[in-house]
Amino acid sequence: MASVFASAVRKSGNIISTLVRGNAMTAGDNEKLLRRIRKLMALGTRNNNAYEAARAVRLAQVLMQRHNLSLEDLALGDVQEAVSYQIYSDAISIPGWLNALAAVVCMATGCRCWFSWHNSATRTGQSRRRRSLHFYGLNERPEVGLYVFTVLSRQLREATDLHMHSAYRLKRLKVQTKRNRADQFREGWVVGVWNVLESFEPSEKESGVLRNWLTQRCGNQALSELNVREARSCRGDSKARESGWMAGRQAQLSQGLNGQASQLKALSVIGGKDDE
Repeated sequence: MASVFASAVRKSGNIISTLVRGNAMTAGDNEKLLRRIRKLMALGTRNNNAYEAARAVRLAQVLMQRHNLSLEDLALGDVQEAVSYQIYSDAISIPGWLNALAAVVCMATGCRCWFSWHNSATRTGQSRRRRSLHFYGLNERPEVGLYVFTVLSRQLREATDLHMHSAYRLKRLKVQTKRNRADQFREGWVVGVWNVLESFEPSEKESGVLRNWLTQRCGNQALSELNVREARSCRGDSKARESGWMAGRQAQLSQGLNGQASQLKALSVIGGKDDE
């Protein structure tokens, strides 16, 4: 512990001296500074040596005062963002199933999200506007949210294709009726997933941090209300939705990358404890 403390003090001194010389800080320097302050604050709360603990906290306070930082600034530094560019609909009106899927993922991982646009090049080299989905939250939660959304989106697409091929392959239906039944199946599928996944809500303090971060992140680009398109009623819609619900309950997150599926389970356990 003493060696870790000495290393933190030495690096903190280097940061202070650099700023005294008047060199401008880059984004990387600012992130390095925030990490150093958080490490000093952690040493101050976990060190059994009262002198070293007090000195670590004092050094953290010096850094914060010198750079006009507050505890809220430290909290904002913990907020991360992860973006999905694999959205299976570029419609201006967000399909109800897509909006619901994003909401379910946020509920399961403690994230928040918003839909946006990005430019993508086609095979012919032309620019095309595509949908994107931005997850934001504390620490690793956005990455877990991105993983869960990617896996569930892929499984939903495969389940829909399988259902449409097996259930209606030999039936003569209008194109619009097929589309409506596909949307009904997707909405039912998302409800089935929601019944399986555990959900938790960030604390009020965390929610406040996320709101402040979003305000800084978006700046003058105000977020508008979503224009959501619900699935249309049609002949056979109840059966399609029920089939989707049953298929959604079979969704799997076990084929995770880098242990992110286990992180989701850990987050769900944390959420359960917070709700007690």
